[in-house]
Amino acid sequence: MSKYYYVEEQLMETIMTTKFTQLSLIFLFLLGIVFCPLGKAAAQRDSPLPKYHFGIPPYQKGQSVDEIRGLYKPMLLWLGKQVGCRFDFIGAETYEKMIDMVASGRVQIAGLGPVPYVEAKNKNPELRLLLTELTWNQAKTKRVDVYHGYIIALKKRHDLNNLFALKGKKFAFVDKNSTSGYQYPNALMRREGIIPERFFSKVYFLGSHPRVTDAIAAGSVDAGATWDFNLARAIKKHGAVFKIIAKPSAIPNLAVVAHPSLPLAVQRKIQQVLPTIPAALLRGLPADGFVVRPDSFYDSVRRVVEQAHKEQQ
Repeated sequence: MSKYYYVEEQLMETIMTTKFTQLSLIFLFLLGIVFCPLGKAAAQRDSPLPKYHFGIPPYQKGQSVDEIRGLYKPMLLWLGKQVGCRFDFIGAETYEKMIDMVASGRVQIAGLGPVPYVEAKNKNPELRLLLTELTWNQAKTKRVDVYHGYIIALKKRHDLNNLFALKGKKFAFVDKNSTSGYQYPNALMRREGIIPERFFSKVYFLGSHPRVTDAIAAGSVDAGATWDFNLARAIKKHGAVFKIIAKPSAIPNLAVVAHPSLPLAVQRKIQQVLPTIPAALLRGLPADGFVVRPDSFYDSVRRVVEQAHKEQQ
């Protein structure tokens, strides 16, 4: 081989090596452009927004958990965007289980009826009241911070027109931790000298408000206790077949409660933004809005709970 041919071969090898290196660099650069966004997306998946559990007791247990989750989904998605976190829906089979979940911190934020709120705070005094729900009054003229429980029977029961006419009848409560489904009607009865366990032929605890109104509509029980939200739904389901035979005193609306494990900045942000939620996102829920109320707003509920505890001793 001549030396000229050898030099030429070396020169070609150098040129090819240089071109290969340049092409490699270009290829790596293009790979970076293509896969860098994917890397960012993966990093975002690895570092999601903080997630907190939002709990609701089974006050409308006639609906499935998926149905209730679907009703709360618009509100929770909106709230998560406003606050900068995620909320998932947690249900419970009983009032007592939800009270325990909130008090222990397994649920960081919850919508609790007045009695469950008082009971949960008794278990954990560090729980914080964030907001009180607002609902439309019966005339639909203004939103109010109280609601009403009722003792109801069927209209066709002409023999049942007051509490005392229920003597020896079958009666349905919701749950001993239900405000309108037990605590307030029980307090009303006892003020009138009626001890449910002795007065009625049979007392049932059916676990949810729809089960009470369904049982009355079916004739399985003679009367029962419920609240205005469920009564309106029961009328849509069964028709205008119910009548009110007694009405306990007005009850403070449901409470939005936070466990201390929920960061204080998140609590304050929820308290600030939830009263501004668009009404359309609350469709199908008991709440028609939210307002800040002091913890003392629930003192009347505490008196009812304390009296009930004394009766059980």
